[in-house]
Order: sequence, then structure tokens, then C-alpha cells
Amino acid sequence: MYRVSKIVQEQAISSDSTVQFDLGVNPLSVLMLGVRPLNDTGTLTDFNRVMGLALHCLAVRVLYRGAAVFSMSMRDLVALNYFRHGMIPWEANGDQTNNERRCMAVPLLLGRHAYDPDSCLPAAIRGELTLEVQFDIAITGSDGLLFDCEMIELPDANPSHYERKTTISRTFGATGFNDVPLAIGNVHRGLLLYGTTAFDGASPAPSWGRFETLLDNEQVGIAASDWEMMHQYHQLLGIMPPTGQAHSHIIEPVAGVTTLNLFNEGKGNTGALTEGWGNYAWVDLDPTRDDAHAIDTSGHNSWLIRANAETADAVRVVQIERVAL
Repeated sequence: MYRVSKIVQEQAISSDSTVQFDLGVNPLSVLMLGVRPLNDTGTLTDFNRVMGLALHCLAVRVLYRGAAVFSMSMRDLVALNYFRHGMIPWEANGDQTNNERRCMAVPLLLGRHAYDPDSCLPAAIRGELTLEVQFDIAITGSDGLLFDCEMIELPDANPSHYERKTTISRTFGATGFNDVPLAIGNVHRGLLLYGTTAFDGASPAPSWGRFETLLDNEQVGIAASDWEMMHQYHQLLGIMPPTGQAHSHIIEPVAGVTTLNLFNEGKGNTGALTEGWGNYAWVDLDPTRDDAHAIDTSGHNSWLIRANAETADAVRVVQIERVAL
């Protein structure tokens, strides 16, 4: 049995700030984060799609007994939901009209699946569990931010574990080999990689380049993969591509002259309508969803991802850990 409850009811966010909200005490499976801005589309090219709207929440954290069990930007959460689960946020009134109210709901899963009584946060006492969100109230394309949040509780659940999803940020100091140490002690089910520089242009040089994962300096999981290849492994899930993928229109602006106009909203990380999907890759360490391929780091001294970076700039790794209860 599950129960949907309201945590935050359309609260106006009046300034750029970090706000905390108390969560419930029952075992918790999912938080549904509602972003409800007004369109600021007097200039139509400023219209925001999913990744643009996600910029209103610069950081989302769930704190359990003072420690983060979830920590990432909403933009990274949207990417993780897609690459791992095939989920894209749905909207009410996804309209481009200036000053119309939008509502995008982004699921935040605290276990392997939604509604899973074996994989969720356990019951807590009042005050032990909080949601913390860092807001940007006005971004290009939208303002007048409202926020709301609902939760899916599993009152009768007795979970064996929950998932910890936290972010490591690094800036590669130079091209060539760079190590990013990862957390040890738990089973790792996946890594979401972000690189400032995507595979793009005539001479692509993505941040991550070729990379491998090493447990006590031995290759496990990924012995060698190029960024532009790993970026596409989510095809094995059999899911449709995210919204905003590149597309083309053939038009005749002048009679008898055919022009091919390319719209590349789905790649790269620049431009008003560009969503930046090309900046993410998903390393699936639990493709069969039974931990048969997951990496158990307990009892080991070192667990890291090593990149042969092609551009020295900022990267992020979101770790998905199975934490036993």
C-alpha cells in the first residue's frame, strides 16, 4: 500500500535562496518536485524546455540524520532519470505564451524503483529527514517561481536498503590522465558523468575523452570506452530519445531554392533552446537490475574513474550507491 501526501503547497520563492522543508516520517519512496514558473517569453527564443526549467533548482539535497543521501542539481536529476529509467518530466501547460504559468514535475527516487518496499528510505522520526533546495527565481525564459512538492510514502515497508545519490565535482587541471576518486564501502549501481565539453564540432575534444573504472587499480566494469560511445549506451534500454533532440526542416525561402535548416537543440551546451543532453553519459553498473553486475566496493581501498581528458575543464560524477539497512 502506498500514500501520496503534500509537503509543499505552491510556495512562492521570492528570492534566490536555499530553503529547507521537513519531510514525513513513514518509509519514503519518491519525492515529486514541482517547478511552476511564469514564462518570460517576450523574446520567443528564450522559451525553456525541460533542461531550461530545471535551472530554477541549482541544487537539491535530501538530508537524513544530517547526512546527504541525495545531492545534485535538478538538471543532473533530469538527466539521471532519463538515462537510468527512461523518464522525462511531464508538464501541465507547456505553453510558450508570455506570462503563462507552467508546471513541470521531476521525480526524485530514493530507491532502485518507485513504489519498491524493499528499496526506499526507512521510517524516520520528526526532524530527521529534510529536503533542501537552492533556488534561482529568475532565469532566461522564466520568472515568478512557485515550488511545490509531493511524496510517495510506503507506510508498511520494511526496506533492506536505500540508494544514495551524491555528486562529486572536479576540474581537470590538464588534458591527459585525470583520476576522480569515488566513495567506497557500498555497492555501486551506476555513474552519471557530466562534461563541460561535449563531442561536438569538426575536431571533437570532449572533457572525459576515453575513460575506465578501477577497483584497487584493476579494471572492472569499464576497461575502456570513449565518451561519444558511452553517451549512447542507453539505447540498450530501448527508450525513445529525450525531448529537444536535433531535427531538421527543409524549406524554400525563395521559390525554387531549397534550404536545409538544422535545429540542434539536443546537442551541445550553448544557445537559448539547447538543452545539453550531449554533455551527459550514463555508466550502467546494474543493467539487469539485480546487482549481478554491480560493483561491491566494501573491503577495498580504492575505487575511481580515470579519464584521458581531451579538454581540461569542469566535470561531475553522480554516484548511485546501494546502502544496506
